[in-house]
Amino acid sequence: MPTPPVPQAGLRPTLLSWLSTPRHALTSGEVNRAEALAWQHRARARLAALLAVPFDPVPLDPRALETVQLDGYRRTMLAFDTAPGTSAIAWWVVPDGVDPAEQPGGTPALIATPGHGIGARDLLAMDAVGHPRPEGEGYQQDYALRAVRLGVPTLVVEPLGFGVRRDHAAGTPDDDASECAAGSLLASMLGTSLPALRVNDLRRAVDLLPALGADPDRIGLVGISGGGQLALWTGALDPRIAVVGVSCYLNTFATSVLAMEHCACNAAPGLAVELDMPDLAALVAPRPLLVEAGLRDPIFPIQGTRAALDVVRRAYAALDATDLLLEDVFDGGHAWSGRLLPELLAHLQPRDTRPRPSLPERLA
Repeated sequence: MPTPPVPQAGLRPTLLSWLSTPRHALTSGEVNRAEALAWQHRARARLAALLAVPFDPVPLDPRALETVQLDGYRRTMLAFDTAPGTSAIAWWVVPDGVDPAEQPGGTPALIATPGHGIGARDLLAMDAVGHPRPEGEGYQQDYALRAVRLGVPTLVVEPLGFGVRRDHAAGTPDDDASECAAGSLLASMLGTSLPALRVNDLRRAVDLLPALGADPDRIGLVGISGGGQLALWTGALDPRIAVVGVSCYLNTFATSVLAMEHCACNAAPGLAVELDMPDLAALVAPRPLLVEAGLRDPIFPIQGTRAALDVVRRAYAALDATDLLLEDVFDGGHAWSGRLLPELLAHLQPRDTRPRPSLPERLA
């Protein structure tokens, strides 16, 4: 393959020369609680501006499309409105023996959103067209269904352009990975970004859950890969989310999405100039945060994850919450681990019974 006449003529060297890694107190040294909180206030405001959507909120208008009783749980397919002319699709999955409508104050609830692949059905032991398949297959390991098996009602939200939210009118096949490139182009021409629209969907899911019987103070959000991106960005932006789980995503922009071929859905104009991935994770503090990372993940290299965790640990230390940062660095690739999911979900228990665990052993 021919190389440019000078290195600076190439695509990445040219554009990455514009990037200067943001330097603030969390990356340059120790900070105290007041400094960390002040930084969070400023950074969250900038993130909100960068992920702004060009419309006002619309009524949710939730409606059930299908309900089925399965082995140990009830699954309802829902539609709800998130933007003008836009309906999100989700599956509300409730374990047998749990009735959110009858529990005083509501039940804990988890929002789960998938990575690239066939879409949200791949978190619920279904194939691309909704037929059942054995549990635990694929790189995502049906982690939403795992949460349900642990007793937590779970809302599985389909990202715009994934699964049943592909552009079928344009002939996109069910087994196509996504329409992120088309979605990113359309969103940018309309004055926003694809991740901003997907984050908006998840924030509207937080709005929806109390109407389904969830306790608004006990809502978690978990995702892997592209879903991990959405979990991290939404958790950073929206303090209503009580716990956040990020699998196979936390890294630095310079060593992952800007260093190699990555999906267009990672693009939010201007974000990398102002905030890096560990900054977004620092915005989750002091809420419980689970980070999963495979030692052999080819698209989110472990050295970038370790550099990011160094920053995140400083944020949690400054806010006296080091025991609420859960790290699972496992011997594997780009795949769900799940070893600390029960510990993360334990933080959604009622405050008078919720354990505050000691700092877990590092699983590196």
